[in-house]
Amino acid sequence: MYKAIMSGFLIAGVLLWCAPAWCGGNGESERSVRPLERFGRGLANITTSPLEIPAQIYNRAAFQEEHNSNPFAVIGGFFEGIPMGIVYFGWRLGAGCFDVFTFPFRRFDECLIDPEYVTFSCETLLED
Repeated sequence: MYKAIMSGFLIAGVLLWCAPAWCGGNGESERSVRPLERFGRGLANITTSPLEIPAQIYNRAAFQEEHNSNPFAVIGGFFEGIPMGIVYFGWRLGAGCFDVFTFPFRRFDECLIDPEYVTFSCETLLED
């Protein structure tokens, strides 16, 4: 009997937690990202967060090669990318967890990390 009551409370709690995602009159949303898209983005960021280490190594080396005439700058960019990759790994992992846990709430619509997904492109470094 106790297990049935606790299971009922657990199911009711999950449904109430997800209720803000399902609320909304006509299905039209003022948000640019739907809740399930944000949940998927969070799962994608959690699973691909280890790829930030090689991505940042590549991005930093490519950036140095493009903007520096010294041939050893690529090696410097490689070594600069290792700690940056570790930092971005944690940041992407945290952003993914945040998206997964807050997907039903309208207030948390923006992604905490830019770009939203792992990319092997140094174009984001050029904007800095």
